[in-house]
Amino acid sequence: MLGRPWSVWRSTAGVGAICAWALAVLQALASLIYLLLPAALRVGVPGATVLPAYHRDPGLLPLEFTLLALVGVIGIGVVPAVSAQTESPPNGWLRWLATLATVGYALSAAGYFLSIARLPKIADAYVAGDAATKAALLATWRSSLDPQGFWQFAAVGVWIIVVSVLALQRKQTPLLAYLGLVVGVLYCLTPIGVIQANSSLLNGLVATVGAVLATIWYAWMGLVLWRLAQKGGSSVR
Repeated sequence: MLGRPWSVWRSTAGVGAICAWALAVLQALASLIYLLLPAALRVGVPGATVLPAYHRDPGLLPLEFTLLALVGVIGIGVVPAVSAQTESPPNGWLRWLATLATVGYALSAAGYFLSIARLPKIADAYVAGDAATKAALLATWRSSLDPQGFWQFAAVGVWIIVVSVLALQRKQTPLLAYLGLVVGVLYCLTPIGVIQANSSLLNGLVATVGAVLATIWYAWMGLVLWRLAQKGGSSVR
């Protein structure tokens, strides 16, 4: 691989392939770390439980946030490459959805970086504060710029669904396209699971099956993009 021409490494498909593989690794690590987190520090737990638990022992949660922030940063490099290999002729709707997906990855990265910086201070202030301070912090403690996950998951999910449908129409890597449809639907279901905090079944489905399938999709897409970059073409059939 290191002997390939520089043009492969700097092409849109080549950069997209490298980013897709990196994203797959980061996603897999984040999923593993999440399974190792104590129940008090997982998604959907109220602030009155999270903040004291984080104050006592943040454990692996800062690492989890770092990995997810990097997923957002790296994801920005995947979007244009994946869109380009399915966009022929130019598709205005796809470009618009790709922009929304890029914004989703960017907001995700920014939100997790904010959480890394702010959550320790908020947890300390909550534990040391009086009743009024605790009440104020419980209403404002989250640092996410996308608390329901509409941008981070739904916007990205709709984009994945559309590129998968276009790939099927062009008879490009059909198995990967079908996998993309499943991943996209699971991403779109995530905001529903966040809003319906009592839906443990839905949350569990998205957090486990969705994460595993997304990791496979990104890794496989990286292979497709790398082959495309080597051929110097615009699509892989």
